[in-house]
Amino acid sequence: MSCPRPRKTTQIFFCALETYSLVGGMQNFNQRVITNLASRARSGRDLPLQVRLLRDGDALPEHLNANIRSHRNRVKFMWASVTAALGADAVIVGHVNLLPIAALVRFLRWRTPILLFVHGDEVWNQPGRRKKRWYERLLLHAVNRIASVSQYTAEVMSKEFGVHTTKFIILPNAVDEIERPSSPRSKSTPIVLTVSRLSLGDRPKNIDQMLRAVAVLKDRLPDVRYEIVGDGALRRELEQLADDLRIRGSVKFLGRLSDSELSMAYQRASVFALPSAKEGFGIVYLEAWLRLLPVLCSSFGAAKEVVSDCADGFVVDHRDTQVIADRLYELLTNTELAGRFGENGRRKVETKYLNDSFQANLNAIIDDLLCDGSSSSIEKNSSTL
Repeated sequence: MSCPRPRKTTQIFFCALETYSLVGGMQNFNQRVITNLASRARSGRDLPLQVRLLRDGDALPEHLNANIRSHRNRVKFMWASVTAALGADAVIVGHVNLLPIAALVRFLRWRTPILLFVHGDEVWNQPGRRKKRWYERLLLHAVNRIASVSQYTAEVMSKEFGVHTTKFIILPNAVDEIERPSSPRSKSTPIVLTVSRLSLGDRPKNIDQMLRAVAVLKDRLPDVRYEIVGDGALRRELEQLADDLRIRGSVKFLGRLSDSELSMAYQRASVFALPSAKEGFGIVYLEAWLRLLPVLCSSFGAAKEVVSDCADGFVVDHRDTQVIADRLYELLTNTELAGRFGENGRRKVETKYLNDSFQANLNAIIDDLLCDGSSSSIEKNSSTL
């Protein structure tokens, strides 16, 4: 259904936390949003994009058709965001922490349509993660729509914050296409790869369970190797666990790698495994599929929406070390199965998770937002929750 009101050149405003100065899934998502909104402006659909970011400093890009400014002081950032938003036809808020901006805009210019992006554990309200504030349930009334990267996150937030499911729409994450690796892979050494942050808050990524599974797996596959990319305060604890399990010689903690070094790590690997229970989407599985790797994920969290069990990877209960070891053994010893999973994953990425798909989904959401959510596409997507 087309917009019931005449189209006009519009002004879109986007505010978010650190986007270019930090590395992570949320930062990559925000960068993709900014790039695609700037592309809309270049095409003539909108005026040049207005963006306000917090503490990004000198990391801001200069090549985009957008007015991007960063503020180191939070109060100045909030003031600049509200001021810019009041002149916009649509406002996009990049984090639940920024709901006060949405509320002020709604109070001062009540007809402005507002969209909120949510990703994962920042809205799950679970112990050990970000807890909801008492006022956020009230401030969410200022938002017209909530775009979630996964149905899982939308369902959890709906329950925890008391938001009706019809307010949500799903905007899956995306990756950039890379050159197709040569196939089939011929590996002299079976290597399992994990790519993850290793901060103390990342224990639910269950890399400790991977280490225990590798210890079990070595009884059947003595030459197996496990490589872990990433760094943080949790690394020392995991290194100690590898020592305790007597597998330290089979485990490599590679730390943070450059893009070229990471590409080489993917090329060496036979399987990608991350049985994380805290994935709000699971972009790492897309990155592994681009390299034709079979993947293993947890049945907890949103990753099971991305990975189809026994089709392009294995979905396991991360609490069961033996099952993880068994599934890894299958993928490392059955090259036909591993190759099929990797091929299926690559096709899934090419079909659903490249930037063209992301841009089309984002454009539909923005267009519907500008029409006050009156078109059918938002209602259709929301009804799938």
